Amino acid sequence: MKHALKIGFYGGSFDPPHRGHVALARLGQERLGLDRVLFAPVGVQPLKRDHPQAGFADRVAMTKLAIADQRGLELSLIDAPRSDGRPNYTIDTVRALRASLAHDDQIFCLMGADSFLSIGKWYRAADVLVACDFVVASRPGFDLGRLAAALPNGISVGACDAPPRCLALSLHGPGHRESRLYLLPDLDEIASATNIRTALQQGADPQTILDPAVAAYIRDHNLYQEGA
Repeated sequence: MKHALKIGFYGGSFDPPHRGHVALARLGQERLGLDRVLFAPVGVQPLKRDHPQAGFADRVAMTKLAIADQRGLELSLIDAPRSDGRPNYTIDTVRALRASLAHDDQIFCLMGADSFLSIGKWYRAADVLVACDFVVASRPGFDLGRLAAALPNGISVGACDAPPRCLALSLHGPGHRESRLYLLPDLDEIASATNIRTALQQGADPQTILDPAVAAYIRDHNLYQEGA
């Protein structure tokens, strides 16, 4: 009998993907036993008024390079640009992913703590938070109380057991649905895609935070250059 899988969903612009993204996914695998983590570049992110600096095809190609040969990390196109031009809302993506999996499989939505702080602005935020479990990673010393304060109206919080080296909250939301929010408070490798793009525009070569294959792709395709 096939055992239920733990599937990590890691959506984002990945503009560009960097070692911090991979480190977060690895931490989720280590602490929560995720069988697979799906890296899903987003077509149109609702909360960002500016379009990604690299096109969707380039971000897909770079993400594929960033996770190549990484066990359990896979590229997913489930968050590709929609044919109707509508933004990619997480609630729609999670439901589409759920429909593609076995009934007993679990979905864990991965993100950094800074991204989670905007959760209250998400489309149907309360519904999203109980549509799957969440895994939020932060740098050491991050005030985890900020995460609870960011929860939207319609979500209440309770205590629950947590795996080793994790913190966890039980979330209760619309329709008497429940989920869990797992907090990973010791992600050492933190990077900012915005800072990486700025460094690249200034002629720097941030090899320490970019996979060499991603850095080569950026050079070969003249991405993130001044005037590009």
